[in-house]
Amino acid sequence: MTSLLLCVLAAADGGLETFPDAKAAFTRVLERKPAILAVGEYHEIEGQGAKVKSAVKRFTTDLLPQLKGRAGALVLETWMTNGRCGEVEKQATAAVAKTTQRPASTEDELTTLLDRSYKLGLANHILVLSCDEYRSMLGDDGELDGEKSLTLVRRKIEEKALEVREKGEAGTPQRPLLLYGGALHNDLQPADGFEGVTFGPSLQSATDGGYLELDLLVPEYVEKDEELKAQPWFKEAMKLSAAGKTVLVTAGPGSWALVFPRTRARR
Repeated sequence: MTSLLLCVLAAADGGLETFPDAKAAFTRVLERKPAILAVGEYHEIEGQGAKVKSAVKRFTTDLLPQLKGRAGALVLETWMTNGRCGEVEKQATAAVAKTTQRPASTEDELTTLLDRSYKLGLANHILVLSCDEYRSMLGDDGELDGEKSLTLVRRKIEEKALEVREKGEAGTPQRPLLLYGGALHNDLQPADGFEGVTFGPSLQSATDGGYLELDLLVPEYVEKDEELKAQPWFKEAMKLSAAGKTVLVTAGPGSWALVFPRTRARR
């Protein structure tokens, strides 16, 4: 996931904006009046990095409320199992969990996001997978087939987003559609070979340029990543983050990354 996130950030033109907090930075993003706002997180990995608030929790608490009375719907990159597909459903779900290495608390945080979104007046949507789709995610060895699973998720999100727009539920500058998931599928400038797993270019075309990509980075999760450290903006962004600033990185036309302030240690 780290190298894939770099595909978005490597195009950064060095433009950094600082804000007193994430709310102010998000206000700057919303000034663009996107028809679709695709938020991608650099998620927490179990057992790695300092234990601080996750990106999804920060988004739910600090940023999502700004969409009250504005956004019409949310499409969340997750699905709920119901047992109808038996063993293949269990295998696929376990394989995804093994690969992503998300903490167990993530599921509760996603549920909280959905609850908060509903209370703010957004229509919630999650992905619904068929038994054949669960089966398609696995290789002959029963392990997750990365490319097939990523392609499936991209397709499901893209289809749901287009469906929501077609119904007139959301997807205009006056009533934007919010997409929330990992910092990969939302790429506007996918790396060579990964065009099939990103919906950014397709949805940008569908909205006549009204698509906006925003990636969320928690500094404690990314500070030791060697590839990110090699980026020309990274050192300065981390310095500003440590000073309590929120940093907005311009990664290209319609592509931004938000670096949260470093969490202050308790005394």
